[in-house]
Amino acid sequence: MAFRSSSLLDRSKFALVLVASALTTLSVSHVAEAAGKKDKEALKLHDKAMDEDYLSVEFDKAEAKLKKAIELCGKDQCSGEVVGKIYVALATVHGVGQNKLDVAKGDLVNAVKADAGCKLIDGLSTPELEKKLKEAQAEAGGSSGTSGGSEGGNGGEGGEGGAAPAPQKVGDFPHTPLAEAPVNTPIPIFAEIPDEIGATKVVVRYKPFGGSKWQTLALAKMKGGFGGEVPCTDVTTTGDFKYYIIATDDQGLSLANAGSLKDPYKIPVKNKISGDAPSLPGKDPPKACVAAQECPPGLAGCGGSDRGDKVAGSTCEETKECMSGFVCEKGVCEAGEEPKPEGKSGKKNLITVSGQFDFAYIGSGDKVCSAASTANYACFESPSNAPYYGNPSDVKGTNGISGGLGFSHIRLLAGYDRILPLGFTVGARAGVALLGSPGPDVAAHPPPRGRAAPNAFLPLHLEVRGGWMLAKDGVSKGKFVPHVFVGGGVAQVNAGVPVTVCDASHGTPDNPAAGSCTIDPNTGKRSSGVPVTAYQVTGQGFVDFGGGATYMIVDNFGISAEVKFMVMLPTTGFVISPVIAPMVAF
Repeated sequence: MAFRSSSLLDRSKFALVLVASALTTLSVSHVAEAAGKKDKEALKLHDKAMDEDYLSVEFDKAEAKLKKAIELCGKDQCSGEVVGKIYVALATVHGVGQNKLDVAKGDLVNAVKADAGCKLIDGLSTPELEKKLKEAQAEAGGSSGTSGGSEGGNGGEGGEGGAAPAPQKVGDFPHTPLAEAPVNTPIPIFAEIPDEIGATKVVVRYKPFGGSKWQTLALAKMKGGFGGEVPCTDVTTTGDFKYYIIATDDQGLSLANAGSLKDPYKIPVKNKISGDAPSLPGKDPPKACVAAQECPPGLAGCGGSDRGDKVAGSTCEETKECMSGFVCEKGVCEAGEEPKPEGKSGKKNLITVSGQFDFAYIGSGDKVCSAASTANYACFESPSNAPYYGNPSDVKGTNGISGGLGFSHIRLLAGYDRILPLGFTVGARAGVALLGSPGPDVAAHPPPRGRAAPNAFLPLHLEVRGGWMLAKDGVSKGKFVPHVFVGGGVAQVNAGVPVTVCDASHGTPDNPAAGSCTIDPNTGKRSSGVPVTAYQVTGQGFVDFGGGATYMIVDNFGISAEVKFMVMLPTTGFVISPVIAPMVAF
């Protein structure tokens, strides 16, 4: 009986142990399940951040997704391995993409705390990031490593004497890397992208052997695909040259990739290659560049003091960043000659409102107001301005005028000139002339039989002109610019001269002797007579020429002054006209 009791007791103890063990297993399983409950969602954010945003150089977007993944994991919703992986990715964005190594170190401390065996991402284990991981381990504990090992010596990178590059994986579109490339020579990269992908922009993300950062090369559209050349400055050492290709649309949205950060293409760079020199389709192989230590100042491909060393396909902001023979077009270095530098750009459209003062040459003559005179004069009595229809006497020395310059008109003109290449100009003027001869009031003063009324004065001024300015680049502040011009148009110039005529027939019933005059033999002056203003009539067409200068007070405003010489046609005459004009330039 005692034996049976002991056996029953043992069986009861064993059952209790089994129950306790099962409960413990269930509890641990539940905790483990809870700890990894959000792993799948967090890893999905991780993959989008690194495989899409980071590959498209959208570092801010990648950072936002990784931080969202960390927030999703909280304190206990993800496994330590996943949390560590996310923090390593965030450290990569901060340390490699954004060059914030101090921030990256804090990420790595969190990664080590979550997963002591966390590793850096293959292809992004820069020496600086590895150093920060060691510092993080010293603070948080753990062991370091990379998923594929960090970059080693030349042999490990497939340099001369090293192993052949690892097999390349095909991405969203096929691409075959070069078998090898010579050192100190641009590396041509060509991407043949199917049309159905719809790519409009293609960039290469690359890292030379020993480089600490991934760099970007924009490929140019060419026959059959997109191509470009990695500049010499990034092919200065032997070893594996790593790269991957990203195709995007106009908005920068990633459409397809060939290769990736985790699995980039590799081209062994060697001092001497066995095959033909590589080149882009239809292009000559790129020429080797002079080694940096052999570069004399200003030699093409050496970076010079005034031009950069970027070649076709390299991203740029200014032409001076590109090598000689290339220009910066739409952010990419392309073949072409840089335009010759011009002086400070000036204004080439000139608007003027000018005042022109006419001085006409008046010819000498006798009896200019008589019906028999052949001179081109129109005579009006003073001060009534009534047309003079009298008959001056034939007394020698009377009724004549002497020649010389006489003031005739003020012209108000609006003008426009355009400065053409080489400083040639074209322009026009339009306006009115003031102070012309009086208009004949035929109704009030009809001409007697056999006499014609004077013609009315034409106040209109129309002119076209061409010329040359010492300002092929336009006018600008502080510039004193001389100019010359020739032109022609429509205008009339009537210069008036006061004359006292002796005309006995011009008397009145109250004063029959009015108009008659005698001459003092001692002085030669007339004692009386009829006061008349004789206007010499010239025009109504003209040709002109002259010159002057412009001074710009500010960029958009200045003063122009010139002297104009007008030859009046078909009724001939000669006019000298100084002109002053405020000028607006744009």
